[in-house]
Amino acid sequence: MGRYDRNTQVPKNCGGSYTPPPDGPEGTEPRRSVTKEKIGEMMKYALPIVNTFPRRERKLADILRDSMMEMYRLATRLERKYYKKTTLEDLDIELAVLKEFVVIASDKDYHGAKYAPPLTLHQRETWSRYNAEIGRIIGGYKKAVEARSH
Repeated sequence: MGRYDRNTQVPKNCGGSYTPPPDGPEGTEPRRSVTKEKIGEMMKYALPIVNTFPRRERKLADILRDSMMEMYRLATRLERKYYKKTTLEDLDIELAVLKEFVVIASDKDYHGAKYAPPLTLHQRETWSRYNAEIGRIIGGYKKAVEARSH
């Protein structure tokens, strides 16, 4: 038998086909904590790196750290809110800000010829992969919220 056995109630007006609601386990929405989970993984990777930034890059380290903390806070808020569109937009914007500052932290032009950038290219690529994955989750979540509102 398939996912639904004979004991599952099927609505009479659907001709025998039943589509589970979108917030179910196989729905279009990600699990409640998947966004926060991925942001947490990114933070586990990035915070130790940011904490080793040299003193002259303290401001940049603070910006990166604050941006990650804000994303985590917004993801927690996203779990708890009923209407999620504005929080989701704020999270998307904060991710874009983080991406830009990761680029700045690894770009030699911003730090001058005398100093090496605090992020290596490998660290930038790895961090960018985390950011891209989080971006895909946010994009899918935005589509699910849009589909529900129309």
